[in-house]
Amino acid sequence: MHWMMWIFWGFLGALFVGSYIVDKLTKKKYSLGKADKSLNQSAAEADARRQATRNNHESGMF
Repeated sequence: MHWMMWIFWGFLGALFVGSYIVDKLTKKKYSLGKADKSLNQSAAEADARRQATRNNHESGMF
C-alpha cells in the first residue's frame, strides 16, 4: 500500500511540475477562454447564416 501513495503523490507532483514548465515555455500566451474571431471569420459566419436562411425559404414544403 505504501507504493500506491508514492505513485499518487508522484503523479500529482509531476503534473504540477509539468504545468509549471509549460507555463514558463509558453510565457502564458495561451488562454482557456473562447478566442475572439477575426473579421474574416465573422463575415464568413454571417454569410453562411444568410445562405442557410435563403435555402430554407426557397425549398418550400416539398
